[in-house]
Amino acid sequence: MSSITQVSSYAKYLGLVRNLTNGQNRVDTLSEQLTTGKKSTDLNAYGAETQKLLALRAELTQRESYVQNINTASPRVKATDTVLNSLEKLATDWQSSNLMPFQPGPASVTSPFNSNPDALKLTVNGDKSTFTQNARYTVTSIPSKDGVNGSFDVTVTDGLGGKTTRTINLKTVPPSDGGGYNFKIDGGPGEGAVLNLSFDQLTAASSSTFTVSWPQANDMRDRVEGALRDIQQLLNEQFGDRYLFAGSRYGTEPVGDLLAQPQSTRVTLNGSMVNADDYFEVSIDGKPFGYQVQPGDPKTVTFVANTLNSLIQSANPKLPIIAAAANGVISLISEDPSQKFDVKARVQNSMSIDNSMTAPTTTQAATLPAPAGTGLKQIDSFALTGDGVDIGDTYEINVVVGDPEDPFNRKYYSEHPDEPEDLPPYQQYTVRYTVTEKDYNNGVTDVSKVADMLRAEFSKTSPVPPVTIDAAGNGSTIQLTSNSTMDPNHPSRVQQFTTSVRAVNGQIDNTISVATLPSQADALTDLPYVDPPDLPFYDSEYMSNRQNSKAWDKAAVTIDDGQTLTYGVTSDDRAFQKLISAFRMAHVAASNPGKYEEYITKSRELMAQAKDEVRSVHSKVASDLATLEEKKTAHTTASATVVERIAGIEGIDETEVAARLRTSMNALEAAYTVAGQRQKLSLLNYIA
Repeated sequence: MSSITQVSSYAKYLGLVRNLTNGQNRVDTLSEQLTTGKKSTDLNAYGAETQKLLALRAELTQRESYVQNINTASPRVKATDTVLNSLEKLATDWQSSNLMPFQPGPASVTSPFNSNPDALKLTVNGDKSTFTQNARYTVTSIPSKDGVNGSFDVTVTDGLGGKTTRTINLKTVPPSDGGGYNFKIDGGPGEGAVLNLSFDQLTAASSSTFTVSWPQANDMRDRVEGALRDIQQLLNEQFGDRYLFAGSRYGTEPVGDLLAQPQSTRVTLNGSMVNADDYFEVSIDGKPFGYQVQPGDPKTVTFVANTLNSLIQSANPKLPIIAAAANGVISLISEDPSQKFDVKARVQNSMSIDNSMTAPTTTQAATLPAPAGTGLKQIDSFALTGDGVDIGDTYEINVVVGDPEDPFNRKYYSEHPDEPEDLPPYQQYTVRYTVTEKDYNNGVTDVSKVADMLRAEFSKTSPVPPVTIDAAGNGSTIQLTSNSTMDPNHPSRVQQFTTSVRAVNGQIDNTISVATLPSQADALTDLPYVDPPDLPFYDSEYMSNRQNSKAWDKAAVTIDDGQTLTYGVTSDDRAFQKLISAFRMAHVAASNPGKYEEYITKSRELMAQAKDEVRSVHSKVASDLATLEEKKTAHTTASATVVERIAGIEGIDETEVAARLRTSMNALEAAYTVAGQRQKLSLLNYIA
């Protein structure tokens, strides 16, 4: 084959290849346009509109970025809005008198439990009393240190640090307390309470207890605690991995105990006197501090309380509490408001002696005087029994002349009309002696000495009974002798007098009570402003870091060109502080019924202010939410316009491109067919 023929054949080959390649390129280009919806992904294809297209694409990207920012911020703002709805509703609802009554309601007083009614039995006159606290009152009686025998020092404690003592002798005319005896509490949060007590029995050392509570106020206190728990939970709301109200402390729960206050607990040794070998113990968080009263120690609760307090203060390691003692009361206060401690206390009283008196017997009956009889006088005899005596034991002799059911002998005279009406009227003579601390220390420690003291008290009786008592020194058996023999005018009245006796075992059984004081009002003073402000007491970092600027940080988001929105609320916001203060003040009111009206008025004022301030904060959040929604709508609308303008430059007519693609594919297919046929030609086929 000549070279010219070869060149011609190669040229035809190249032409064929070029035609096939161009056809394939046209098909590829049209397919890409149909797939992407764009004329080209190569900017060079747009010529003069390239810069315009780039600008539109940049604008679309920017607006999509703003929308993404808004989509990130909006759910947090919506969650904040929901929380503020709840807080605002709380503040509104709690201004209702149903949730926060204007009065604490009536006090409920339990019937006293009298441990030994023969020694001490009392009743409480609620109408004449003025109570101020939920309290458990303990009333104890011991023989008076300064009064005459038969007088008792009666001490009333409320278990909250309050105490009062007054001397009472039921033989004397009661003071003008308006009926009963008034006891005014001194010390502690219950100070000023006045208890009007009536004593049906006060003859020996003993104790009684009763409690006072305010059901309505206590119910409100429980509701307030529930509301504060709700507020704490709301302010600790999480959104994703962040706390909504924590500022930039994203992973730190911002709010601690909204009722946090230094724990203040009182340990009260009830009464005023102790016995040797009494054991007192106070345990703090399981660590015991105990003391047993020694024979040479002062026998007062003040001494024991001071001793226990010294043991607590010298604990090693040191306890995180402040301890003090006064007037038989130990005060324990936590150094850290968030730190609570558990206190238990017990008393093991020393053994007491159970004393008694034998029943009186008439060892000699009265007879008629001579010459008709022997002229004997009636003698009654009884004995005091027991190995020893206790301070506070009381012994009693009753001598009765006449018939209590016929006090003026009218029945007797009607039955004996011949006898003269000269009998004395019914009369009872009572003699009592109580073992006092002073007498006990001076040797009155056995029943023989007590019998002599009874003989001495008998001689002081006024009016004088018509019997005589045997002389001192005759031991524990006492004899009573009538002043006269049988009366000849009344021979049937052999019994000149009747004797009855009893021993009332007084028990100075000391008790010890533990009570945590009710919440106290916060100081409502304006704090000096510092930048950043101090953290409020309820902040979880309050004890470790009084200032933390991160607690006040708010999130910021760019929502448009040159426009940044700062959004969110922090848990330390003044509105929340005021709302929490309002509820805490309501809690104080419910916990201190004696000052309920004073505190509830302050709480209502704070609640109204808090509602307005929370509403103001809520309005800002609602405004932010509206701004975000508005901007999102604007960006979405503008983006749609930009997309439309970009489509006007990049876009294709799908119908036209599809038709061109079909034509190009048909042409390409035909070219491949022709090329294939040429490859099959031979010299024989060509010649033919």
